[in-house]
Amino acid sequence: MDSVRLVQITDLHILADDNASLSGVNPHQSLSRVIDDIKSLSPAPGLVIASGDLADDGSTEAYRRLRRLLLELPCAVYVMAGNHDETEVMHEELPGENIVFQRRVDCENWKLLLVDSKLPGSSFGFISDEEFDWLDQQLSEEDGRPVLLAMHHTPLRLCASPSCQVKNADAFLSKIKNFNRVKGLIAGHTHNQVDQTHGDLRIMTTPSTMVQVTHNQIEAIKSNEEFWHFHEADTSRHGYRIVDLNADGSFESEVRWVPGI
Repeated sequence: MDSVRLVQITDLHILADDNASLSGVNPHQSLSRVIDDIKSLSPAPGLVIASGDLADDGSTEAYRRLRRLLLELPCAVYVMAGNHDETEVMHEELPGENIVFQRRVDCENWKLLLVDSKLPGSSFGFISDEEFDWLDQQLSEEDGRPVLLAMHHTPLRLCASPSCQVKNADAFLSKIKNFNRVKGLIAGHTHNQVDQTHGDLRIMTTPSTMVQVTHNQIEAIKSNEEFWHFHEADTSRHGYRIVDLNADGSFESEVRWVPGI
């Protein structure tokens, strides 16, 4: 096989009531429209990574509604927890059939590693000592394959608000840059599109399937209650990312947009 196509969806924010809205958007409807677009892709994706904030309130009913939507996808869906998610409830309600909890995915000539950046009770991200140890073990394997990392929080500082950042981002980036096999990193959390190259590492942040956010680069908020004083919402479009992993260790990536209702 020349390449493997994966799709990343992120920041779905599914609610227990599929008729309810957030920021003027019905997240159930917006995700359904994104899934319809994914199903139209040619070539079709071989897998989907759902990289966190899958449910807005972490409720059992929200995950059950989400599961019904994800089952429509014609490939494996690897799910990760974001700061809004309740990991234990996710484990109870989502797995089975095409929906998988798995930290490492061996994908043709590539290795995909799903990095846990969730710190319970916090909006910001944090990479634990245990996660650093796991990364060391995975990245030290001498199998020669290129690596793509996926996580919920982006290590890029795209916003002045602490809640939008990974608290120990510098240590994390220093760690992964020691391994030249790490070719790319995809993340979510910030509800916007960013694509930057840092040395040999390409770091991409993927839009939300629900609402996009413009971040204030000057003012830092003190609490989540003040969030919308320093951020602006765009409900006109919903997004996801395509990544094509090539057999020669290169990859291409683009964001696809679905118009809002």
